[in-house]
Amino acid sequence: MAVEGVMVTYNYSEDGEYANILTVSASGIRFSKRWVLTHGSILSPLKEAKIIKKARGKPILSDEFYANLPEIHVTCEKKQSKNPSIYESVEKLSRERNLQQGDLDHSSYLIRVLTGRICHVWQCPILDRCADDILYSWTIGHKDGDIDSQMKLGNALFSVFVLIDLESDKRGL
Repeated sequence: MAVEGVMVTYNYSEDGEYANILTVSASGIRFSKRWVLTHGSILSPLKEAKIIKKARGKPILSDEFYANLPEIHVTCEKKQSKNPSIYESVEKLSRERNLQQGDLDHSSYLIRVLTGRICHVWQCPILDRCADDILYSWTIGHKDGDIDSQMKLGNALFSVFVLIDLESDKRGL
């Protein structure tokens, strides 16, 4: 099974205004072409983070919880295919025309962005105990405000893992 490091992001706005959009990101691990595992800190700006904090280790199985989570973007390495599709051939031709003196192997041409949905959130009880005992003063999250509420949210999310299901053109095969 191939495993690779990826960047997981989504756009968030507390009030729905485009001027106040925040891009939230975290690292992740992509495996089996379909799944990405990332850290719970990516959920910190969402109101659902408070639900996770209250759950304290109990599984979150509510369909309503998952339906309200944002669409996730996963940036990963673009593999060169053995049999390029028509789109890939046109893309390469376009790059060659636009780059008179450029480098076709530049890293910006070797990434792709996939979309997916959060399908499962869970908390590791062993890691939760470690966070309570050892990392009691750490903070995780973006929000301004009093340090106590940040620490409580950070400690609650420190032991949380998020599983993302990537959309694929070949899922039906």
